[in-house]
Amino acid sequence: MSGRLEVGVLGPLRATVGGAEAPLAGTKLRSMVALLALDSERFLRRDELIEELGLADTTKDAVNALHAHVARLRRWLHENGCDTGAIETVGSGYRLAVDRSAVDAHRFTDGVTHALAVARRDAPGGLAVPSVVATMLEDALSQWRGAPLVDVADGPRAAAAADELRRLRTSAREVLLDAWLATARPRDVALAAPAFIEDDPLDERLREQFILALQHLGRHAEAVAAYRSADHVFRTELGISPGPGLRTLLHTPPGLHLVGAPR
Repeated sequence: MSGRLEVGVLGPLRATVGGAEAPLAGTKLRSMVALLALDSERFLRRDELIEELGLADTTKDAVNALHAHVARLRRWLHENGCDTGAIETVGSGYRLAVDRSAVDAHRFTDGVTHALAVARRDAPGGLAVPSVVATMLEDALSQWRGAPLVDVADGPRAAAAADELRRLRTSAREVLLDAWLATARPRDVALAAPAFIEDDPLDERLREQFILALQHLGRHAEAVAAYRSADHVFRTELGISPGPGLRTLLHTPPGLHLVGAPR
């Protein structure tokens, strides 16, 4: 009986079979597992895999090289107690038969999508059931262990997937901070926002939420310092000053600020 294969790409690539770690040695093997796991609902064409793995640039016979890597992947599955039939072949395409729920990127994406749908449900101008939304987003964001797809080949599909995951993470973080503010948790916002801003220094909404939380906590000097930091970054990186949302925030009493709807 084969064990359940689970794959994590939200950080250094991680694979487990039946709950036991299954080490992946080599960039090519890690890349194949990551790419096939991310696209587990369809067959990846042979030419797509060749491009992602950079085989056309490094070998004279890219097709044979790909076959060798697929054979290595099957051996890895067998050695770690997983059914080698998990690699399905149709024509010149390959698919990894792994449950969507067994891939952390899919759990994250599905969790955020569901949370955002709940947040927008019948809530013009604000968040619906913010405490529920916060819990859902906290769970989804907990899937992250580091930079996505950080130790796989830097092919176009992998790069695009990593960019999309980061964009969705930013959206999730913005709505999470709104949910915390809406449920009187400014301290959580003040603690989490600096790390979020470090990842997305040009995200104006995150900076607004950070300053708003500091105001709610009565830490007005820190709020002014946070604004000055934002102003410096925007002028240095973009040659512009922060937008009106940030500029007016320092002059708005915290109790009068309304947490906006999720973007």
